[in-house]
Amino acid sequence: MNPNRYPLISIITVVYNCKDDLEMTIKSIIDQTYPNIEYIVIDGNSNDGTIDIIKKYQNKITYWISEPDEGIYDAMNKGIRQSTGDWINFMNAGDRFYDQNILSSLFIPVPKPSTDIIYGDTEFIYTFGKYIRKPASLTYLKESMIFCHQSSFVRTYLLKKREFNTKYKICADYDFFLFCLKEGKILQYVPSTIAIFDAREGVSSSNRITREKEFGIISEREQTIEWKIKYFKFIIYHYLKKTFQSG
Repeated sequence: MNPNRYPLISIITVVYNCKDDLEMTIKSIIDQTYPNIEYIVIDGNSNDGTIDIIKKYQNKITYWISEPDEGIYDAMNKGIRQSTGDWINFMNAGDRFYDQNILSSLFIPVPKPSTDIIYGDTEFIYTFGKYIRKPASLTYLKESMIFCHQSSFVRTYLLKKREFNTKYKICADYDFFLFCLKEGKILQYVPSTIAIFDAREGVSSSNRITREKEFGIISEREQTIEWKIKYFKFIIYHYLKKTFQSG
């Protein structure tokens, strides 16, 4: 199989002090049957042994660096700047591809030139089990994120033209995808499970509140009375939940 026949896929892994999960992520990428991959690892100056894992596989990694950053989206932007592929995927530490053939199934044959973003299903793992989540209709992207960035591939030129906005701490990827939708870019859904996301760690109430606030700002819903009432109820719910859990 001649790798030059197929698009170069830049896969970026952002990691910080995640040595227990990083190796799983790396293997998920280097074991892909697809023949044309550029692998980039951006580490945030880890001190827990993560660097040892990176060095163990450095002959399989196209580029890696370890230095302080200003958060996950700053690190992801560093990866974008190093990318030379046709498409970019973010498979951060702890995430992994659904199987070793997923890239081959998506890029052989080559996607249509008009397609700007490819996205698909995600398998979520919870303490009570796992299930595959399919994205909602694309129209709902105007209100909230409908797919995981792990299960998406973006034309590289789009991300180089408009990097993630680092003023957002949780939803900069949503900000990017919504911008693409408004700009008339072609988002193509593929009925395939692309990535596995481990949700067992959970998300703190403060992060949930921040996420909802950012969703509101980005989608411009925060300007409406309906959203303000809903957001107020959301804050009260999580405040009471936190109070009862700590009581």
